[in-house]
Amino acid sequence: MVKVSVAIPTYNRKEKLRRLIESLKTSTYKDIEIIVVDDASTDGTEKMIKEEYPDVKYIRHERPTLVAKSRNDAIEVSEGYYVFFIDDDNVVEPDTIEKLVGYIERHNEVGTVAPVTCYYAMPDKVMYAGAVFSKFMRRTISLYSGYPCKNLEGKVIEVDVFANSYMFRKEAIMKAGLIPWKRIPWNGEDGYLQYKIKKLGYKNVTLGSARVYHDVDPREGVMRYNEMRLYYAIRSKIIFHKDLDNLKEKLTFYFSLPLYVTFWFYVAHKSGRGMSGVRAVLEGLKDGLAGASEIKYV
Repeated sequence: MVKVSVAIPTYNRKEKLRRLIESLKTSTYKDIEIIVVDDASTDGTEKMIKEEYPDVKYIRHERPTLVAKSRNDAIEVSEGYYVFFIDDDNVVEPDTIEKLVGYIERHNEVGTVAPVTCYYAMPDKVMYAGAVFSKFMRRTISLYSGYPCKNLEGKVIEVDVFANSYMFRKEAIMKAGLIPWKRIPWNGEDGYLQYKIKKLGYKNVTLGSARVYHDVDPREGVMRYNEMRLYYAIRSKIIFHKDLDNLKEKLTFYFSLPLYVTFWFYVAHKSGRGMSGVRAVLEGLKDGLAGASEIKYV
């Protein structure tokens, strides 16, 4: 076996974090280390980890820095040949890590491999199976959302980016470099590294036979978009494509930018954020075009 570092960024989700760690303890793949990076939780996460899971590597931020820095911190202390990131509100099937390692070990061209994310409340419904960027608008198109999870059994799906959980080949991270966490601290920070790895010539694939279950409300929709999320939705999108796309892709993205802004105005309205949401979108637009390089709380 090769060692796998399981990296979990967390913030104020002590009970869900405990449930995730317990699911990892049942993994059929045994050569793992668990790394928890706590972004200044105030709910007793530190006490719980140190008392109940002394074998877990624990890193704590003294003040919140959003998730990109947490991901970088986990990578820097990881000892595994592969780094498996998973958000703290998930449960992992026992054989998921074993399946991911088995696949990436057999395919040296793969830089990142991910399981299918199914809903915890509806375990046979796909929430997310990776995404691709449209050729011209650079729109992020999620694949297979809403499909029965069993329909993806045996499929290998080549994608551009993933969210929620994915396994990196660590040597690919070393070639790509860490996430520029002050430029893109949230909302696309993981995809930034995945897409940069793909630009180096690796493949990014979703493995249909491997699954995790994400404990989010399937009915939540746009209601989860507060001002902070609206701000980073547009800022991170702009910086992502500004940094990583070629000239033709950049130009088509900028040409489509008014449509993106209009869409996020609509989301701000539907989420009930009103003018404060609109202002967050405009601020994200301004900071994205300016190439902002600091964390901002909106």
